[in-house]
Amino acid sequence: MASSGFMHLLLFFVFAALASSASISNKVFDELHGVTGRSLLQQEAACSVNFENQNYTIMTSQCKGPNYQARSCCGAFKQLACPFSEQLNDLKNDCASTLFSYINVYGKYPPGLFASLCREDQDGIDCEETLKKASQDALSP
Repeated sequence: MASSGFMHLLLFFVFAALASSASISNKVFDELHGVTGRSLLQQEAACSVNFENQNYTIMTSQCKGPNYQARSCCGAFKQLACPFSEQLNDLKNDCASTLFSYINVYGKYPPGLFASLCREDQDGIDCEETLKKASQDALSP
């Protein structure tokens, strides 16, 4: 049986996940292709997330070419990226470019694949269901 301290810690992370941004902005994709017009001299802050040590098998096991399917590729992308939506949406850091560089290193995906497949609406990628499922999975024994 779980200790009270463990349950409090687990609930903290669940509520923190639910309180974070429920979408990943389309600006994340635009930023990778220089659409926003950011000056090259503008310094980005280092990403606070260590994307090097994330589990990319979520992506590589579900998103396979040569005929990449939006459903499986975008679902895998959401599983990997949505927990970090707040950091990815902050265009003052290099989190988005760092994440995409590791996705491409591990998956060897064509440039722009996720930008073209995974745009859901004008607000970006909806992470609400993905975050709810992750929270429920964390609470399951």
